[in-house]
Amino acid sequence: METMKYKDFLGSVEICLKDKCLHGKILFINDLVTYEAADLNLIKKEFVEAVDDYIKTCESLKIEPFKSFSGSFNVRIGSELHQKLATYAVKSNEKINTVVKNAIKEYLNESDSSQEVHTHHTTVNVTIEKSLEEFTSEKESMENAQVIDFQKYAN
Repeated sequence: METMKYKDFLGSVEICLKDKCLHGKILFINDLVTYEAADLNLIKKEFVEAVDDYIKTCESLKIEPFKSFSGSFNVRIGSELHQKLATYAVKSNEKINTVVKNAIKEYLNESDSSQEVHTHHTTVNVTIEKSLEEFTSEKESMENAQVIDFQKYAN
């Protein structure tokens, strides 16, 4: 399906071989508004007229022309992919919804680069150069020190 845009409205364009015409409808609105034309030169004109007429009708009826979206939809992805998604979300310390939303944004090239998270894995080698006695004498100062869990970063 091809689409056209006019005044923030999106319209479809489809071919009917049986009737030898082009037809379409205004997408994502609260009503059904269709248009048709015999050729490519007229379909855009018919779409523009349909949008203008729809806007006037909505204004006279004092109704919102655009369909509102709830932001919620069901997606069937299969149990294996669902499990992989859940595992990824847990490992990333995120909710599944957040992972899916970010994946869709990235797919649609709408990701907000300021919110992208890059995880870098680094191996750290630590050499201990103190004896047990030296550590024991520093025990009091070590009790108040912050402990860094390197295992958390080694995933």
